[in-house]
Amino acid sequence: MKRTLLCLTAFALLGACGKKPTDTTPPGDPTTGDTGTKTNDPAGGQTGVPQEPDPPAIAQAREQYLLGNYDKSKELLEPLTADLKTRQQLRASGLSAGWLALAVVDPVAENAKEPAEHAVAMGDQTGDKEVQILGKLALGSYQLGTDDPANAATQFEAAYKLQTDGPHASLALVLYGQAKVNMAFGGEEKDQIAHPEELDSAASTFIKAQRLAASQPGSEMVAARAYEGIASVANYKKNFKEACTQIAEAAKIYKTKGAGQPLVERVNAIMDAAKCEKAAG
Repeated sequence: MKRTLLCLTAFALLGACGKKPTDTTPPGDPTTGDTGTKTNDPAGGQTGVPQEPDPPAIAQAREQYLLGNYDKSKELLEPLTADLKTRQQLRASGLSAGWLALAVVDPVAENAKEPAEHAVAMGDQTGDKEVQILGKLALGSYQLGTDDPANAATQFEAAYKLQTDGPHASLALVLYGQAKVNMAFGGEEKDQIAHPEELDSAASTFIKAQRLAASQPGSEMVAARAYEGIASVANYKKNFKEACTQIAEAAKIYKTKGAGQPLVERVNAIMDAAKCEKAAG
């Protein structure tokens, strides 16, 4: 059964996800006016195109993605990515494409394929660690969305290990936890837990992600996604009290930050499944 969405919605249901998670700064020395690293073209020569600072819209789109406003992120990134690619802005186009892939993988995972591949290519071409991390997160999200959680987990783990204390490390862990949840399901009955040990791995990963995000300023939304992941695992294990405790933490952050409807719906789905008492208003 092909999974075309990358989500946690189904964590609140009986089965696995059947369909279907820092401001960027330019490299170089600002004191010398060098705004970009020298990068090679695919043939091995210099591009000869001056590399500009990252457009502010990339950071804005990242924020919208984390808030769950995927359409807004897409609206910012689609024309921007096309423009940056046309003008051979290697680092910036790689970052823009990476966030675009993450924004569009839900509801149609195939939409993430091309931008994810471009982000990976730009990471390889520039050697820029941040672009490499975004490329791995993007490719892993595409793989998870197309029912390949094992390879997705490999990408997410590699992204985390590239910079374990970096601005995208906690997000890499959240996505890794999602992949491990999907890996818990399998066998002839796709909606049945076949590998409960993967749920244990996912739970510990979500906890690690939450603690890391809590230590990083501006990572509240990632922390909320980690709480949501912990709740989803607890729900699967029928530990409904724990599920309700953890999803309440996610809900508080989502409400404070004004999270988008997709995230609110995921919270409500887990609350309904665990029969949590919802706060008034």
